[in-house]
Amino acid sequence: MRLERLEIENFRSIDRLALDVGRRVTLLVGNNGAGKTSVLDAMATGFGAALTYLPEVAGRSLSKKDIRQKDNRIAPYVRIAMSTVSGVKWDRILRRDQMRSTALEVPKPIGVRELERTLEQDVVLPLDEGKDVELPVIAYYGVSRALLEVPLRRRGFPRQYSRFEALSGALQADSRFKSAFMWFYNKENEEHRLQKERKSFDVSLPELDAVREAIGRMIPDISEPHIALNPLRFAVRRGADALDIMQLSDGYKTLLGLVIDLSVRMAQANPHRANPLDAEAVVLIDEIDLHLHPSWQQHVVGDLLRTFTNTQFVLTTHSPFIVESINNLMKRHRVSSLPMDEEIERLLPLDPADCRSYLMTESDGALSMLDEERGLCQDHFLDYFNELSQTYDAMRDLEWEHRQ
Repeated sequence: MRLERLEIENFRSIDRLALDVGRRVTLLVGNNGAGKTSVLDAMATGFGAALTYLPEVAGRSLSKKDIRQKDNRIAPYVRIAMSTVSGVKWDRILRRDQMRSTALEVPKPIGVRELERTLEQDVVLPLDEGKDVELPVIAYYGVSRALLEVPLRRRGFPRQYSRFEALSGALQADSRFKSAFMWFYNKENEEHRLQKERKSFDVSLPELDAVREAIGRMIPDISEPHIALNPLRFAVRRGADALDIMQLSDGYKTLLGLVIDLSVRMAQANPHRANPLDAEAVVLIDEIDLHLHPSWQQHVVGDLLRTFTNTQFVLTTHSPFIVESINNLMKRHRVSSLPMDEEIERLLPLDPADCRSYLMTESDGALSMLDEERGLCQDHFLDYFNELSQTYDAMRDLEWEHRQ
């Protein structure tokens, strides 16, 4: 289910837009109102057709509010078209009304039959037959992901989970931490029962190990994640301190909530894998820099790529640190054969062929920032990132002139 191309017509503020999607990471940069979040919403709606077809899962659909309106005129239709690396194509279209004149303006639809046929053959039927087929994870994380909801009591916790439930609510951009909390609680109880049966505390569940591994890789100073009682809470250790997750700063909660939810979904979707974190996934994250200190922004993308090794990330940001961090990863790929110090060697090499980077503007849509020859993002396009330094240079020149 790796996405290759997205096409948007008349979706909210977007007139027409076509994006090639990077195999590992796609970065959308731009001012507020440039359409970055709308692109993620369009992707989520496009993938909603897949989730709607799968059993036990609800997707998301187009609504009349999604149809572009400009100069007091509502566009005749909204369309989202997607294609995967494997060649599967589909689209979703919603008309403004049922008038014949409107129908004449709507393009011929591709529809979702090819997508549904592929899901039936590659996912649904093999799972019905009890085969250990891989279930791809698709997840969307919006700017409300730091709002972590914890259940107040243990009553009503589900006892069993199907693999399809890993996709439940996955395309809603708000926080889904409560579901991950309940899964973690049940799996810990299952692990404790196994330890008691085998009389060994060394026994662990691979699914829980995957979540613990993800937390350790992404936030090394957080350890021993577990569910504590009286009161019911998700507890971790940070250094020498045992803390309720709600006591952590917004930066920790934002990143930890995302990592826990995503790793739980991957473990739930593919429990048969030795390491569920290596399964295929598509993850959309709005404002990847949200609440993160610049020092975290410099390595968060590399940490995500290293932790979730077969995940395709589509990210939005306002931060120059994110842009430069991706440049560092691509430059690391270019110098892989050269002798280097330990700090550079720790960086994850990112092949520029696996990356796409766009500057979103209200007037010109999406402008590619990737210099194909150099294999770097051309951050000189980001004028608004450079305004502060330009103002500083002007004041410095004024000071020099005054001294003369």
